[in-house]
Amino acid sequence: MTTMSYKTFLFPHNPETITVTTQSRIATAHCPEYGPVHQNLGLARRVIRAQGCFYGADAKERFAALESLMWADGAGLLRIPGLGVVTAYLTALTLNGEGDGSLLRYTAEFTELIASTDREGTRYVD
Repeated sequence: MTTMSYKTFLFPHNPETITVTTQSRIATAHCPEYGPVHQNLGLARRVIRAQGCFYGADAKERFAALESLMWADGAGLLRIPGLGVVTAYLTALTLNGEGDGSLLRYTAEFTELIASTDREGTRYVD
């Protein structure tokens, strides 16, 4: 199985949970004497949330390496085990420490960068 990675960061272990959320954008307007009218504006960006843990003596260093990508400019390639590759931004990162700090639970949230070709049905940026 592929190991999850983002830009230059290779996750030491695949996350315990990976959630991909896809939504449609629906606009609603009210027309007098007719009622609500809905219009499908297409797909919104996908949000990928990964939850897992870093453990061992270098757990803090691994988290710091991932956190440093929050401050780096631009989107990067996100390789998702079993789902392929998307271009995404690292948009949120949460840390929950346990015990002596040798077990650090994280939640990383990535937001997909949608290419201009998505109107033709392409979901991934080449």
